[in-house]
Amino acid sequence: MLTAFLTGLIAGLLNTPHCLGMCGGFPLHLAKSSRQGKAVLRQLLFVTGKTFTYIFLGALAGALGVVLLKDSAVAPLAPVLRTAAGVVTILFGLLMMGFRLPSIKALQRISEAGFVRSLFGGLFTNVHPTAALTLGVGVGFLPCPLPMGMLAVAAVSHNVLQGMALMAGVGVGTAPGLLGAGLFGVSLDRRFAKVGMRAAGVALLVIGLMTLGKVAGIIPAAHPGSGEMCH
Repeated sequence: MLTAFLTGLIAGLLNTPHCLGMCGGFPLHLAKSSRQGKAVLRQLLFVTGKTFTYIFLGALAGALGVVLLKDSAVAPLAPVLRTAAGVVTILFGLLMMGFRLPSIKALQRISEAGFVRSLFGGLFTNVHPTAALTLGVGVGFLPCPLPMGMLAVAAVSHNVLQGMALMAGVGVGTAPGLLGAGLFGVSLDRRFAKVGMRAAGVALLVIGLMTLGKVAGIIPAAHPGSGEMCH
């Protein structure tokens, strides 16, 4: 589980510039609407809510993997499903690296400001700490290439705890940047954001290629009893 957490943590840290570009407006909004005494609390609750959603989704993905990859009736399809997960992860990595993939890139448009504001409604005007936590929980469900790619990896781990640890790492990895944006009003140059997004894309690409390598037998799969990710 430690390896799963560290994998998610590194990917999350590399994804920080892209995360600030897509979600940085939320902590900035909370900062503008917060009294000084509660600013830190609201920022912490926001990233906690977002991480909680990632862990929840990781558990669901891991459970889905258990059903699809360990169930005797579906077990013969395991290599196909793992290959599909590897391909999906690679596609999201290529998207983040700047390759034109219109069918996937459309997912990013879903989280544009207008859609988000209509979705969360009063949470933008009610800045009570509970609202900050709820906002974080909701933001965690917004489609984003890195979490979606990592959920595919969580599914092929066919282990609920592995999936939770992986996505917890993603949440913790993206938290420092969001906290910095909210507490210090950090803005990010778009050119730097693109560089960071491409770095996270490379990480996804490597993870996807490793998944395919394990399916092909090029990379040995870790023993379930070890701390490694099992594929």
